[in-house]
Amino acid sequence: MKQLVLVTAALVAAVIVSVAVTLPPRPIALAPPTDGSIPGIVHVHTNRSDGLSGPDEIAAAAAKAGLKFLVFTDHGDATRKPDPPQYRSGVLCLDGVEISTNGGHYVAIDMPASPYPLAGEPRDVVEDVGRLGGFGIAAHPDSPKPELRWTEWNAPVDGVEWLNLDTGWRLWAQQATGRSERWYARRRLLSALIDYPFRPAAVITSLVQTRPLAAWETNSRRRIVAIAGVDAHAKIAPRSADAGESRYALPFPGYEASFRVLSIHITPDRPFSGEPTGDARVLMRAIRAGHLYTAIDGAATPASFEFTATNEHGTVNEGDELGVGGAVTLRVRSNAPPAFTTIIWKDGAVLSADHHEPDFTIQAPAGPAVYWTSIRSTDQLHQVTWVRSNPIYVRGPEPAPRAEPRPAATTRVSMFDGTLQGWRVEHDRNSVAAVDVAPIVGGAELRFRYGLAGGASAGQVAALAYDTPRGLAGSDRLAFSIRAEHPMRISVQLRAGDDQGPAARERWKRTVYVDVSTQERTIFFDDLTPVGETHTFAPNFAGVRTILFVVDATNTKLGDSGRIWIRNATLGR
Repeated sequence: MKQLVLVTAALVAAVIVSVAVTLPPRPIALAPPTDGSIPGIVHVHTNRSDGLSGPDEIAAAAAKAGLKFLVFTDHGDATRKPDPPQYRSGVLCLDGVEISTNGGHYVAIDMPASPYPLAGEPRDVVEDVGRLGGFGIAAHPDSPKPELRWTEWNAPVDGVEWLNLDTGWRLWAQQATGRSERWYARRRLLSALIDYPFRPAAVITSLVQTRPLAAWETNSRRRIVAIAGVDAHAKIAPRSADAGESRYALPFPGYEASFRVLSIHITPDRPFSGEPTGDARVLMRAIRAGHLYTAIDGAATPASFEFTATNEHGTVNEGDELGVGGAVTLRVRSNAPPAFTTIIWKDGAVLSADHHEPDFTIQAPAGPAVYWTSIRSTDQLHQVTWVRSNPIYVRGPEPAPRAEPRPAATTRVSMFDGTLQGWRVEHDRNSVAAVDVAPIVGGAELRFRYGLAGGASAGQVAALAYDTPRGLAGSDRLAFSIRAEHPMRISVQLRAGDDQGPAARERWKRTVYVDVSTQERTIFFDDLTPVGETHTFAPNFAGVRTILFVVDATNTKLGDSGRIWIRNATLGR
């Protein structure tokens, strides 16, 4: 018994010494802000998906942390009608969604319910969110988990999470299993686990990792809002799983602790009035315009920051665009501690550094450029970007470059002669499908009827098929006119024949949006992507034996039925 007491005492003493040595400092207390900004959080999960608590409890935690708005982003396919804006515990709460795509996660806010599930190719999800009027954010682009990491940078995303708290500990966990510095990473994680009960927000702050500049941050023609996401779940699951996926998930870090680590500060065009619908519009105008900055409150709080640019055209704030017109005067005002370092960036390179003044200006040459500001803490143990602005864009009158249009087809081969020759349907054993010829003024069109089985998702599919026994070696595109009973997205696919050996029945696809009015669509075959694993990224066109117009559970609700009309279907080159 005495030996057990001694061992216990030794362990307690070791923990006390470890905490005394490794416990991160409390945030530096700053003078009250004067910038008129409103602090809040984007990217929060509730118990409607994989978060620990309900919206009311989370909002109460946000109020304790001094936040004024929250944007919930539970996982989903965007078909659930979002809750209307409302105040909970004095915090304005908006309801968004985090959508899983084949190329990472996409957060959509300020958007009505989608008439069909949003999923599949990331470029298609970005297109759908934009069509529905939403604001989309590429989530955790530096996540070590491939299925979480956003990869489709050619898609016109509205915003990017330059920082994600959930990614921070995942990066440390990845380093802890790597070959270099794994023991240092393991010590950091062990210290964080021991220190967390004593100073949770400071411990989370100590795990924040900011990454190098990415291509989207230096693009002078494309406007993208830089935003931070807390990605709060109040759970930590094993590194191989998302929070909430495992019954072994640990119930921390808590919401309030996470909310004290960082915040985004919007600069509204008017103060919040207390009326949720109007205040939500104010909030979204600021977010869409990029009138916001990120502050790591775990380093110093409360933040106050202003960034402006002036030339002969006037003065603009972060997120805005300024015409080219003479030299540019950049001004930064903040309440950063004197030891913190302010840096002004131009086109991804340092323009002016080592500033410690609370209010200063610098001159920049005339000409197009992208300017932004960062302020770094000077903690020797853990330097972190304390404030990160949105860019100011100085641009000339020349339009943004556009992709060259594809040349018109010089040869065309009709796929529809007014009969069903070559056309048939395919479907799983529980779904139904049929095709017939429907007369129209001046001709006829194909009428495809489908009904997907309900219940759990189990490979429900209905497809209109066109056989190509000679292959498609002489074609590079498929053009057609299409309409449907209700808005939907279908997948146009090429399938290799049974005679193609190991590549038999492999498929490549491109999805298209279909509306109730007839629209012209052209699918270029070099724009197709593989369905699952294939032997080659692009199909062997000579071996393609079937063209498919597919309705499946990726972008269609289970149990849905309807009709699709197609005419003027041609192969071209």
